[in-house]
Amino acid sequence: MTFGLFRPVLFAIGIIGLAMAGLVLSHRFNPEIAALPPSAHAPAGPVVPAAPVAAPPAKPGSAPVILADSEPPPPPSTADFGRTTPPIDFRGFQMKPPGAPAAAAEAEPPASDIYDLTLRLEKGDTIEKLLADIDVAPADRRQIAEKLQSLLKKRRLAVGETIELTMQTIPEQPDAPRVLALSVRPQPEREYIVSRTDDGNYEADEKVYKVSPRIVRVEGERDGSLQQSGIKAGAPSAAMIEFVRALSYDVDFQRELKQGQKFTVLLEQLVTSDGKVTHPGRLLAGELRLFKRTVTVIRYRPQGGAEGFYNPQGESVVRSFLRTPMDASRITSRFGMREHPILGFSALHAGVDFAAPSGTPILAAGTGKVVSAGPNGGYGLYVKLQHTQDVATAYAHMSRIGPGIKPGVSVRQGQVIGFVGSTGMSTGPHLHYEFLKGGKHVNPLTQKFAMRGTVGGKDTARFQALAKQYLAQLKSAPVAGDIDKPAEQPKPAPKKTAQAPKEPAPSQVAKGD
Repeated sequence: MTFGLFRPVLFAIGIIGLAMAGLVLSHRFNPEIAALPPSAHAPAGPVVPAAPVAAPPAKPGSAPVILADSEPPPPPSTADFGRTTPPIDFRGFQMKPPGAPAAAAEAEPPASDIYDLTLRLEKGDTIEKLLADIDVAPADRRQIAEKLQSLLKKRRLAVGETIELTMQTIPEQPDAPRVLALSVRPQPEREYIVSRTDDGNYEADEKVYKVSPRIVRVEGERDGSLQQSGIKAGAPSAAMIEFVRALSYDVDFQRELKQGQKFTVLLEQLVTSDGKVTHPGRLLAGELRLFKRTVTVIRYRPQGGAEGFYNPQGESVVRSFLRTPMDASRITSRFGMREHPILGFSALHAGVDFAAPSGTPILAAGTGKVVSAGPNGGYGLYVKLQHTQDVATAYAHMSRIGPGIKPGVSVRQGQVIGFVGSTGMSTGPHLHYEFLKGGKHVNPLTQKFAMRGTVGGKDTARFQALAKQYLAQLKSAPVAGDIDKPAEQPKPAPKKTAQAPKEPAPSQVAKGD
């Protein structure tokens, strides 16, 4: 009777005992609980590892108990390293990329500069002398002259003939530029070219143009530089360079040339019998319409003379000095008193500053002799040319001086004497250009120079007839872009149906005719 009364109590105690045993077993076999640090109340001293607890034997006939493997701990992160005391600084360490070379590649040598140069034969000149004046190596200039003469045979180049050069500066020999190519075209249909080969020798080639000429015009509006505006309108780059150069003697690019001004160039293209253009166009004439006047240049070759550009009155456009020593530049500071942008006090600005990108070629304003070339205090890299006993020009803040430019050498008008930079006391890339008369600084933009020559004698009537023809063609010649467009194909007439009446087919129209 008594046992029956205590049986529920004994059953409850048994259930509690089984629950406690289950908690102990789960504590021992749970990796997360086992990984917890010991309690702060744990006694100090060596920790004696507990004896392993044997798993209870499985009852016969029962399924074995399989415990799941614990998940591997996550890899350490930079945040985990940050919790060290003191923190470890891993900055400056980089993982080596697969396949990376053991040592960094050596720096490449500086690249050579390649640029174009246009020079004119003057009285008493030879090709070899012209090349010597720009410091071409003796062996190269001798070979070039011999190769060119083999093409010309007994013919001689006229005074004033244009010589086109492609030059290369060599970093190891900065004062001895290399000629990559030389070309001269004494007749429109013949061009003589001397080119440098891979083995360092020169070969000569005669290009004969057995094609028909075609006169076209290109019209444009100045948007940016005049040269780039012409190229966008469809004129070849070489023709626009000639046009800009011919204008540079008479047009003040900084004060007269504005955005939106219109121009027209007359070109002689060379085309095959099926109309394929083999030469984009040689400049015959050009017209620039300024706000207050129109400037026109006409190509003409006098009898026994060299080809050149003249105004409609027969006066040569070539003057003693270029008005500006660069193309596509703008004035940032004029001649006169001003507050110095660096020193902060008022002083005479003895020249004119032309802003241009660093590396823009600077041209000699006239033929003369180099009297100074090198560093010059606040001027930075500086070149001074003496043109006559009374007239000199100076060029400052260059990034580098042109090949072969050193005191005592002679230079030609249009020769590259340096490149735009910002050396010395300068706030940005620009050319500081000075003009001296009798040793005193004068405003370069107000100087006027006489023409070199005029058409006369038997050439007068022939020039006047040619000028009249070119002036008319500047307004009436076919537009270059239009005559090369294919004719519009006629649309097919709609078929006869009950709903659509018959419509006449549109006529075939050729643009530009």
